Amino acid sequence: MFRKLTKVRMGGNVYLTAAFLSIILSCWVALRESVINPDAICYLQSAAAMSGGLKAAMHLCGQAMWPFYSMLIYGVVSITHLSWTGAAYFLNGFFSCISVLMFIAIIHFFTHQSRILWFAAAVILLSHEFDSVRYYIIRDHGFWAFYLTSIVLLLHYFRDRTYSAALLWSISMIVATLFRVEGGIFLLVVPWISFFETNQIWVQRFKSFLHLNTITIIVAVFLSVWHFSHPYHQQLGRLHELQFQLQHGVTSLIDNFNLKAAQLGSAVLGPDSIHDAKFVLLIMLTGWYLVSIATNLSLIYSILIVYAWIKKLLKMHRVLLIYLIVNLVITASFLVQHFFFSKRYLIALSLILMVWVPFALEELLQQWRIRKWPFVLALFLMIVSSLGGIFDFGYSKRYIRDAGSWLAQNTPGNAVIYSNDYQVMYYSERFGIEIFTKHLAYADLNVIAHGKWKQYDYLALRIDQQELPRISAILKEINQQPIVIFVNKRGDQVRIYRRKKE
Repeated sequence: MFRKLTKVRMGGNVYLTAAFLSIILSCWVALRESVINPDAICYLQSAAAMSGGLKAAMHLCGQAMWPFYSMLIYGVVSITHLSWTGAAYFLNGFFSCISVLMFIAIIHFFTHQSRILWFAAAVILLSHEFDSVRYYIIRDHGFWAFYLTSIVLLLHYFRDRTYSAALLWSISMIVATLFRVEGGIFLLVVPWISFFETNQIWVQRFKSFLHLNTITIIVAVFLSVWHFSHPYHQQLGRLHELQFQLQHGVTSLIDNFNLKAAQLGSAVLGPDSIHDAKFVLLIMLTGWYLVSIATNLSLIYSILIVYAWIKKLLKMHRVLLIYLIVNLVITASFLVQHFFFSKRYLIALSLILMVWVPFALEELLQQWRIRKWPFVLALFLMIVSSLGGIFDFGYSKRYIRDAGSWLAQNTPGNAVIYSNDYQVMYYSERFGIEIFTKHLAYADLNVIAHGKWKQYDYLALRIDQQELPRISAILKEINQQPIVIFVNKRGDQVRIYRRKKE
């Protein structure tokens, strides 16, 4: 009995410590950052617009079409009276804490060794990419939290066969879908692993499939009834995207691949190798994809994962396998369709792959008496890799916020302002919901070329060192000294001009 209580206490200590450190990290990165990410502008503005109704808030900008995250921000502000940014950071910290705890819970399912659980806490808390996006005001934080929660619940369902675990799995995956539409793919695909349980009779497999789909079926029926009873309200957020991918995703992927291969053959490859364009493109995409995964994980995590696979330190559970497969299909398809990757798109996949890292660390530590350097080197590289996510070694963007705040405090409310920077426009508090249309137009400097800058009372021009040659013609045309300049150590700056009265 004493040993069991000790194990529970040790496990509890891991969770409490990890939760505390996760909250500290979230507070640190929130206080460290002086400028919100561009996507945050949409979420915060749509949250602020919720008081005018859900429909109006959903049509402000692209990200607002999936409104659950903005609704949560609005709810937190209503209850706590925090600022919009403060409410978003509060939610992000809460969701990141859940993600950390659920990651440890996944490891806990496979082992009760307290040392491996401590390694699990270290792995998730020192994950470079996971930490580097903590300050992003994005709905992904909620998705990752409930995505990892769903894995824990599904693992327990297939072990214990409790109906409550199946229902909770559906709920967690539905909530994950409310944050990112990709969750709907997991919701629809993952239950099919029930039919691959070779140790179960077919009746039991079908029963498991129904258990995991009970709430999904109820929700589907409800949405169908609503859809047919409201023929003039066909908009269901971004569900049409999920429907399109399920119906036409493969065709769209193949067509886009063939198109890009043809462009590669005609524009890059010579006539002697144009027939190999598809093969060359496939190699390029495969290399791009694998390198993206490795860099998202970090080099040391990638090495430790491969090491764990070679040593067979953790058997591939069917739940982990299906989540890996779905992630691979989603991310690889996205790359082929869009030829673009954002680092956060791979984090869901990385979180699954990272499950093997604590077991690799335990294996290295077991060799301590024989050789110490592998474990010490691995731990050292983990810490070094994490520093970029915890500390900001780049050039400050404070000058952007300072420029926008200066405009908010020192210009009349009816002043006509131009800025070629989205974030400066937001902090100026002079554009309201028009920011979403104007920032697209204002990004093109031709808007103020050929004397058209004179129709604005103030010009706030963001000038990066790389863009200085492109903007020099406009500066010559304005031909006057800025009234104030905000600059960082690299020389990136925002110059604010006031039009002289004629």
